[in-house]
Amino acid sequence: MEINVANLLDNLFGGVYYVDKNRKIKYWNKEAEKITGYSKEEVVGRHCYDNILQHINNKGDNLCHDGCPLHASINDGKKREAEVYLHHKEGYRIPVSIRTVPIKNEDKKIIGAVELFFENKKIKSLEEKINELKHENYIDELTDINNRKYLEEILNEIISNADIKKDNIAFCFLDVDDFKYINDKYGHLVGDKILTMIAQTLKNNVRPSDKAFRWGGDEFALILFDIENEKNLRKLLERLKLLINDSFINYNEEKLNITMSFGAAKIRKDDTVKSLTKRADDNMYESKKKGKDVITIY
Repeated sequence: MEINVANLLDNLFGGVYYVDKNRKIKYWNKEAEKITGYSKEEVVGRHCYDNILQHINNKGDNLCHDGCPLHASINDGKKREAEVYLHHKEGYRIPVSIRTVPIKNEDKKIIGAVELFFENKKIKSLEEKINELKHENYIDELTDINNRKYLEEILNEIISNADIKKDNIAFCFLDVDDFKYINDKYGHLVGDKILTMIAQTLKNNVRPSDKAFRWGGDEFALILFDIENEKNLRKLLERLKLLINDSFINYNEEKLNITMSFGAAKIRKDDTVKSLTKRADDNMYESKKKGKDVITIY
């Protein structure tokens, strides 16, 4: 029985692409198209480091230029596994698990390599699925993440419920730096793409227990649980800031990325929704005063 290898690879559960020894992409399967947003026609014939996937690690290092697992497998013939963040065509960052395997010819010489990548999707509980259906009207239409109405309901529940332990919960505002300049220079359609890029980066990369929201305009918000101390909170926000800074969209061959100013505050026992959001808002504007692209926590 003959096996159609291309058909088999196209229907694998995971993205697959093959590069030759010079890292030119020779094959790109359907799941790779689905996960990344890039079609086969857009990538086959280009090099994997040509501003396509732009893998980065937790430190924000661009692995396509230094530390690429695929490149390393071509050089030494070893298989590798890594957890990285790839760049989606719409600009946002997706957490993926990758595996690279060298390909050899009949003479045992390395002629290229294959990368398999799988999206690190969170497994949703039945309760979360029911809540999603229940709160369909709590989704922001533009960015497809939770909206302000839903945020205010959750904050009211947290603050008014005496049974909820509040001293390990934090709230954070994030505001796009110089967003008016982006809208004025590139237009509102590009501005909307930037907002969607940010929203999806947050949605894909917050911890399962945390929640991301669009507050309105160019402002977003986070509710973060199980926060032991300020150091723990800052570490979480630094990771999200790094991923946002490394997200970008392409516009007329120009790479557009942004920075955001963060203002965070842990919930106090005597807080109201108004006092909490004001404290986080004040911290966010303090980040603006410090020069933007800053995290302020008091």
